[in-house]
Amino acid sequence: MRISYYTLGAIAAACGAFVSTASPVRGLIDAFLPRTAPVEPRATFNCTDLHADFDETCWAYLGLSDYLLDPVTGWNKTTRICSTVEDGTDSDGSDCCKPDQPWSTCYLHLAHGVAGSDCSEINAQMCSWDPTMAVAPSIAPQVRYVMRNIYVINDFFTTYYQALGFAISSAQLSISSMVNVLDPAAPKGIPWIEILTALSFGLAFLGAPTLAVTLLNLETQFKYAAQTIFISLQQAPGSAKALLPSGTDSSKFYQIGDLESRLGQASDALKTMINAALEKLMTDMPTFVKFVENGRYSGQESYSLPNQSVGLDIALKTYLVSMAMWNNGWFATPLMGPYDLNGPVTCMDENNVCTEGNPGVLATYFSPDTKRAYGLHCSSSNPGTSAYQLTRDLVSNQWAPLNVLFDGAFNCTAEGHAGTSNINFNYDGTLNVACISQLPMYTGCGAPCPAPLINNTCMFGDISAAGLGC
Repeated sequence: MRISYYTLGAIAAACGAFVSTASPVRGLIDAFLPRTAPVEPRATFNCTDLHADFDETCWAYLGLSDYLLDPVTGWNKTTRICSTVEDGTDSDGSDCCKPDQPWSTCYLHLAHGVAGSDCSEINAQMCSWDPTMAVAPSIAPQVRYVMRNIYVINDFFTTYYQALGFAISSAQLSISSMVNVLDPAAPKGIPWIEILTALSFGLAFLGAPTLAVTLLNLETQFKYAAQTIFISLQQAPGSAKALLPSGTDSSKFYQIGDLESRLGQASDALKTMINAALEKLMTDMPTFVKFVENGRYSGQESYSLPNQSVGLDIALKTYLVSMAMWNNGWFATPLMGPYDLNGPVTCMDENNVCTEGNPGVLATYFSPDTKRAYGLHCSSSNPGTSAYQLTRDLVSNQWAPLNVLFDGAFNCTAEGHAGTSNINFNYDGTLNVACISQLPMYTGCGAPCPAPLINNTCMFGDISAAGLGC
């Protein structure tokens, strides 16, 4: 008996599928084809070989963006929605998508030939990789790779949420010593929304190319995941915006010292935020396609993060320490470079900080990444610690990498975002994580602007204009 593939007729025909006048079986499924049993993969990179390893190039090679979204032949256009009235067709849901069903859930149902798989939420009980398929051979490679991406994305978001619990615990251990060293005489409230975004975007923060993630001593798999999620959030701004807090979270403020106990309350809010981002992908196909079409989720690489992933708290701790410094009079002045760190600069310690013989007044940090230098100052007459000692405390206590603290604040200021949210979106909708560091930056007295002007204005305020003296 020969079967025609009604729902994906256009695609199947384009791929050389057979057609007959027999009663049609719609959707991805041919009920009369045997289910494909799992097979041990071979070490090849043939995108159409169902036994081959997965490969990142196959999303583009198989044309999966068009396969899903083509305005005429795409899966989203050709897959039938189950009718709620008797229209002479089988509308029991076995060969069509229910009107309120996430596209990803329907896709897995039709791909596997049985209902039950659902990857639309984190911690899903019915979202374990299942390679079995009941589809036409002509579209099996495409189906296999789309399935792969759905399962990998769910696993990533689920393990990311679970790993954030360890990040919260790690950050909690740093807060009391951070407050004690910085001696906050007049602490200001910290927006709770900024705490949550520093956590929810913590992995993407590490993947930003301007932050020199290779210097943070992260494991290779973790670095790759960080870089991949940053790229994906850039390509699919809708998923990035879904990671932002909503509701009453945006109106809460806490003292830094209170966060040691308050951070424990972040877990439920983070679950809602991360689940919202996953749901956006699993219910909105165009966003999903933009998120995955870089191909990285189509390979053999695992994005399952360990529960104790080291580094996820770096964004939060950098934000907190920069806010504590800001609240207590600390600021930096960028110095004109580039500086040759292998040349005449000989006064540096192991952290690339130079005391210039007067560590109580000034410490100068030389960034090995940007070749810029920064003077660290405090406007308070009693800062509680010296500038030089503070840089050593930042490193020894692992509160913030100096390159992230200083170069991040420079980039944030140069782009005109200083004093705004720690997570921003550029004019084209792409993600901007530079402002995780909120350390104020000023130019020296009468010094030229260290970055291009924006609307004929230097984004770095002058020390004298800020009332900090010269």
